[in-house]
Amino acid sequence: MPIIDDAFLSTLVREPLAPAVPEEEEKAFSRISRLVASRERCACELEKRLVQDGFSERDAQSAIARAVSCGMVDDLRYADILVRSRVSQGRGRAGIEEELNRCGIDPRRLAGWPDEYFGIDGVSEEDRAFDFLCRKPPRSKNAYAAACRKLAARGYSPDVVFAAARRYAKHEGVF
Repeated sequence: MPIIDDAFLSTLVREPLAPAVPEEEEKAFSRISRLVASRERCACELEKRLVQDGFSERDAQSAIARAVSCGMVDDLRYADILVRSRVSQGRGRAGIEEELNRCGIDPRRLAGWPDEYFGIDGVSEEDRAFDFLCRKPPRSKNAYAAACRKLAARGYSPDVVFAAARRYAKHEGVF
């Protein structure tokens, strides 16, 4: 049995535990760490931000892959937070789906999509749109047209827009 002393330890070959990471990739990873510390972000947004900050696409993608592998970045977690936030802001399903698609996230990959997010307490999307109009009424002489514009801008689908706007106009005594 060998004696473990400084001489013996100096003869051992010390291999790094992790492979060496290029300096620019390490800087990109540090930038990701700072960005995700403030709020959740998706990989697509991070890549655009890193390239905008002057990192090469290769370094940005490598750093993002590293952040994803260690759980720092998770597109499904980001999507879940985004959808819940947008629903609480009174946004419509169609607009939320479009925003997720722009981020490169398929909403159908979310567990419980769409029932878990939009089937809250049995309230339909039309009811949510009508409630939004009652809470924040449109300011215009033509209440129906203004309600349609307001709901369409919030990302509601056309059928929901027209039904809720018609209901709101009747509620206001326009129709």
